[in-house]
Amino acid sequence: SSLSTMMYYRSTILLLFAITMITTTIEFAYGFAAAAKNNKNNKNRKKTGGAASTRKGFAAPPPTLEDLLSSFRTRLPQGDANNTPCPCGSSEVYGDCCGPLHRGERRCTTMTDVLRSRYSAFSFRNIQYIMDTTHPTCRDHRNDRIAWAKDLNKAGMFDSFEFAKLEIIDGPEEKNDIENENEGYVTFKVTLVAREDSFERGILAGQETVITERSKFLRDAKDNSWSYASGDVRSDVAGLEETTLNG
Repeated sequence: SSLSTMMYYRSTILLLFAITMITTTIEFAYGFAAAAKNNKNNKNRKKTGGAASTRKGFAAPPPTLEDLLSSFRTRLPQGDANNTPCPCGSSEVYGDCCGPLHRGERRCTTMTDVLRSRYSAFSFRNIQYIMDTTHPTCRDHRNDRIAWAKDLNKAGMFDSFEFAKLEIIDGPEEKNDIENENEGYVTFKVTLVAREDSFERGILAGQETVITERSKFLRDAKDNSWSYASGDVRSDVAGLEETTLNG
């Protein structure tokens, strides 16, 4: 009958409506769960400072000393540096003078080896060599070489000056007594030239600054190599009396 047909269609419509509501509810639930998961992941990214890591919470490894040193600028001459005059003033080219010491091809077997090669290292901004030739008893020696390198790079390489001249005044002087036979001294003078005006120090660009230092060196009894230990410094410019050419 027509009444039965109407009841059938009505039941069918109600059933379809119910199925649609159930499906919509399930989709909404899944969507809400996915959104909550994405929100959690975003929060984790913010905490870790980037994309979700597969390292299970471990941060990226810190840079090595080698990586850090390679990122520092140097003053090594462009091109064939080995054939340029050595900064130490020996009248030899860098490749035959301080270069082999800087590259680790030979050790400093005399105090003047240390003095000249460190002067050249300061001139060329060779931070690793300054650290390598600093004796552990030196007041500026640090076990944390990465922090030490950063400090030297920031404020220990005399970036406001050009290294103009090294002059040995007295020495090398070795101790004659048995107790101090691995100890010696050299007195030298360094002339620096200001790269720019410094009103704070009262220095004008091109002005010379002369620093005199009596350095103490110590010899390793195992391999007879010398390293820098300390220095007494005098300067001819007010405000630079405490400037030292040490690591």
